[in-house]
Amino acid sequence: MEGETEERERRTLTPAVLASALFLAACATFAVTFVAARGGLQLPIGATPPPVAAASPEPTVLPTPASLPSPEPTLEPTPTAIGTVSPTVAPTEVPPFALPPLKPGDPLLALPKCPDHPLCFLYVVQRKDTMIRIVARYDLDEDVVLALNPKISDPRIVVVGQTMYLGRDRFVRLDPCPNGERCFLYKVVQGDSVNEIAARYAISADAIRAANPTMPRPIVPGLVLKLPYPG
Repeated sequence: MEGETEERERRTLTPAVLASALFLAACATFAVTFVAARGGLQLPIGATPPPVAAASPEPTVLPTPASLPSPEPTLEPTPTAIGTVSPTVAPTEVPPFALPPLKPGDPLLALPKCPDHPLCFLYVVQRKDTMIRIVARYDLDEDVVLALNPKISDPRIVVVGQTMYLGRDRFVRLDPCPNGERCFLYKVVQGDSVNEIAARYAISADAIRAANPTMPRPIVPGLVLKLPYPG
């Protein structure tokens, strides 16, 4: 009896199972066709995080075209006030050539100075004075003293009360040339000659002629000559 019942159930259930399978297959086919016709299945897409800027290890330098010149800064003109007058700068005058000053403590500084010549000094001869004693007392060069005192013809004879010119250079009684020239001005006196003047100031006659190309020959009293300084 049980065998017949199982056989009968198989005969009854089999068509139902087949029908269900067919129904499912038909539904699946319909679903696929429907989705395909609407462009496919759209799946939800999650929010994309914003990109994070990464620091570049080195700055990027854009190449500059060689044909384009570098721009130069534009200088704007400075406005000038109307009516403003620029101050006029006077030309600087060249100081005249001058002899070096005496050292502090020089014995000549105890004597009165010659007028208008600060390196020339006046000495009045005293009793028992001789040229040698005067030269030794003030540590002078006898040839320089004789050049400063051309009226002394014999150095062995000095007169009491006589005023002598003393200095450490032959040119201390002369005025310097203007415009910074390295020379001094000498005024010719009666009896002078170019050779005598050259010997007195220890320079050459040719040097005097070169410094005075227009001087007459012979020279005359009152003529002012330029004497080049040899020092």
